[in-house]
Amino acid sequence: MSNLFKMSFMALLVTSVMALAASATKADTVTFTTTGVFSGLSAGDTGAGTSTATFGSGGDTISIKFTGSNQSIGVPPQDGAVILGVFNTALTGAGAENGSGILTLTINQTSPTPGSNSFNGSLSASFVFSNGGPAGGSGTVVFTPASVTIGAVTYTLSNSGTVTLSIPPNNTGTFSTFGNSVEAKVNVASVPEPTSMLLLGSGLIGLAGAARRKFRGNN
Repeated sequence: MSNLFKMSFMALLVTSVMALAASATKADTVTFTTTGVFSGLSAGDTGAGTSTATFGSGGDTISIKFTGSNQSIGVPPQDGAVILGVFNTALTGAGAENGSGILTLTINQTSPTPGSNSFNGSLSASFVFSNGGPAGGSGTVVFTPASVTIGAVTYTLSNSGTVTLSIPPNNTGTFSTFGNSVEAKVNVASVPEPTSMLLLGSGLIGLAGAARRKFRGNN
């Protein structure tokens, strides 16, 4: 192998390593907002088409509110979970109420690729509350599918998409300040940068030229 060919080969090797390193260290910025809308509520319950559902009648009610999120994060690295929204619950009156419905949680992504996708959360709540004693019961929202993708970005829900609702400390009708968050891991598929591809292409062109010159020299 001639010295020229050896030098060209080394140049290609260095260029390829630089291209791969540049691609691997690139950090994408993922920017998105989320919204939540209730539908399919139990018969007689209110709030369909809004982000707050109210179950029960008269003075005995459960209200469950979803507040969306506005995020701009760097990926990679993405340590921990990203909050897609928060549930807050309020109880009023005395007695017991049950409720069910669907919350459609939509992610509206603006970068790196504009687009939207949704999870559907099945809500099931059974709360007991009394003016003379502490509240009790339980409530869950189970989201499907487990993950959605927008462009090169995948959002995978934590805890298999299950959110447990907290019981407010009283029956005053005030939304609890402590909320229950919907969390997800965010992953961006690796796509080489244009600069990285240009470096790699330049190296290949250089190697092809050296090989051509070597071939002509041998002839």
